[in-house]
Amino acid sequence: MCRRPRIHTFIATSDIHLKHKLHKTRAQVLEQAVTAVELSRRYADDVEFSAEDATRTEPEFLEEISKAVVAAGARTVNLPDTVGYSVPEEFGRSSGAS
Repeated sequence: MCRRPRIHTFIATSDIHLKHKLHKTRAQVLEQAVTAVELSRRYADDVEFSAEDATRTEPEFLEEISKAVVAAGARTVNLPDTVGYSVPEEFGRSSGAS
């Protein structure tokens, strides 16, 4: 057993991945993300959630799913550019960083 266990959950969140990869609606993905975090919290206090393809996800949905997984118990939310879609300047602008 490790001293500081962590479970890392993730699911695709961009509309293109929802349609062509997962064949799911935003509501279904939101529910699965929350369920995964809640289940993971049964086994570890430290749960991380990643939104796969975050840089192509609509900002409102990205905010909604991030808030939902935090409410479900995620300690860390990761918003990666998993498909290499954005250049650093675009990524900074999309996150509100200056």
